[in-house]
Amino acid sequence: MKNLTDFSNIGVSVSISLFCYDGGEKKILTVVNKKQPFKNALTLPNKIMKSDQSLEDVCSEILKENIGNDKIYMEQLNAFGKVYRHPEGRIIDISFYGLINLEKDSVVLNIENNAKFINLETNPELAFDHNEMIDMGLKRIKRRMKYRPLGKNLLPDQFTMKELEGLYGSFLSKKFDKRNFRRRILEMDFLREVKKVQRNSRGRKAILYEFDPKKYNNYSKTGF
Repeated sequence: MKNLTDFSNIGVSVSISLFCYDGGEKKILTVVNKKQPFKNALTLPNKIMKSDQSLEDVCSEILKENIGNDKIYMEQLNAFGKVYRHPEGRIIDISFYGLINLEKDSVVLNIENNAKFINLETNPELAFDHNEMIDMGLKRIKRRMKYRPLGKNLLPDQFTMKELEGLYGSFLSKKFDKRNFRRRILEMDFLREVKKVQRNSRGRKAILYEFDPKKYNNYSKTGF
């Protein structure tokens, strides 16, 4: 029978796919890898877990280091354990994904790590198996958005129907009929109209909405 010392050469890392919706684009937080292997390549923010840390501890450390804020929506995604996923040894990665709003959430990007949010439509190439993590994170978000609201974590407190449609269209990779989208969203009754309007660049008025906290939370638990 093997004892624990037989597994002491296996490491555990934590990586975070942090998504945002900014300027009509879905983006992911990346950093530049400082060490070999894949030095100077883009990666997801990540760290090797120490023996006295929990997964939540490492997530908090990663977020504080790279954006200065660990008070955001986070969810464990999956374990990535291909034998040769890391060229320097046997390292299993526990992947998380998070959602952040750059307007209302406090964000201070780490310049030393070259932390930045990049447009996913540019198909960035990341080192290790981090592109697989991003793809899995996007699939999880798609499933969530079909049955539960996630806009509260990605949109400003007040937003237009066009912005909401853009968010859903971007993350679901789908083009909506504007009238059908508006009707379907209003039928679900988790929005409430704000008593003020927003003007676009042409001076046209657009109604502002916000999420009804009670109904939004109810849908978050039970689904549509």
